[in-house]
Amino acid sequence: MELYYEDPYLKSFTSKVNSVSYSNSHALIVLEKTAFFPGGGGQSHDTGIIVGKKGSAKVVETRMEKNIVVHLCSLNGVIEQGEGVQCRIDWDRRYELMRAHTAQHMFFQCLSRFFKDLYVVKDNIDVGRHALFIRSPEQIDFARLAEAEKLANQVIKEGRRVIVRWMKKEEAAKGDFRIKLDRIKGNEVRVVEIEGFDKSACSGVHVLSTNEIGLLAVTRITKEGNEHTLEFEFGDKARDFLLDMKKIGMSASSILQTYPELLERTADKLKQENLTLSEQLKELNEALLSKLEPTQKGGIKIYSKIFSGMDAKKLMDKAGELIKEENVLVILGNKGEKGFLLIAKNQKMNVDLNSIAEKAFRVMEGKGGGKEYFMSGAGKAEKLEEAVGLVINEIGDLHD
Repeated sequence: MELYYEDPYLKSFTSKVNSVSYSNSHALIVLEKTAFFPGGGGQSHDTGIIVGKKGSAKVVETRMEKNIVVHLCSLNGVIEQGEGVQCRIDWDRRYELMRAHTAQHMFFQCLSRFFKDLYVVKDNIDVGRHALFIRSPEQIDFARLAEAEKLANQVIKEGRRVIVRWMKKEEAAKGDFRIKLDRIKGNEVRVVEIEGFDKSACSGVHVLSTNEIGLLAVTRITKEGNEHTLEFEFGDKARDFLLDMKKIGMSASSILQTYPELLERTADKLKQENLTLSEQLKELNEALLSKLEPTQKGGIKIYSKIFSGMDAKKLMDKAGELIKEENVLVILGNKGEKGFLLIAKNQKMNVDLNSIAEKAFRVMEGKGGGKEYFMSGAGKAEKLEEAVGLVINEIGDLHD
């Protein structure tokens, strides 16, 4: 008997043990009736405890196997088939998942009011992560997303009832609500309605009213192709997230010496300025690279320079050209988030470049590799000058 559908707020109950079996280090317990939800509709399973006369079982997972709810347990002592047991679900976990699941249904409907032709790929309603995976033919922009959030919080405030009904599959197929008929097993469909606002087929458990959600805020958006992942929080965690974002926004405004309401415009302006400076730096670097002049040390031509914001491939291409000359050593570096170092020689030179490069990368606290005449790698940018100096000194010592 599925007590979790009869009363989703049931925290404890008594039952009879129908069977006990074992799999690896876990006991698999089947109860005559259960309030432990086995997961479904994107919602994670329940956990809790089962207590018998001679032992207790910590329920670490609940799952459905061949239409039977199985409790995967860590057993302490003995629980026997046929005995009566006291059961208690982890209510804090369950209630979080119920609230999150109802919030997900409601929020998708809110999004659908502002974005056309949305499709739910899947949900992930678990402890600590509440995510909605949707397919959208258009970009999910922040302006309309904010309007969808406002609508969601208005629906929460209204305290709309959440109503659950069962109907025949043939009837559901004619209904005007979200349903994936190919996923429905059996002849009955469970339909969850947020009164007057949203309706969809769902096997998860929900709260009775939207006001139990408390508050909703989108916390992260990621995109891959036309699929978007929207993560959200609700209640106190949503409030804490919004306060943290306010603090970050105020702090950023202070750093950039602007007003919070002008922060977006200021950030966009700085981005454009950065792109312009990057292009100018690129042109300057390429000009310096084309005019690179060697120094002489022990009969060897040494081309050496450290750049900032330079494309590593351009350095490698230039080094490949220069080492065609006889008795040429090339030491080129670039400073970015990391330091990039390239060391190359003419192939006919009798220099153990591998040994020298190994020492240089060790100075940079990084790693490198390549051919015996062409080595490159990365490490700490602040150690780049020291590494370049070491290479020049090593070459000088070999030819003094």
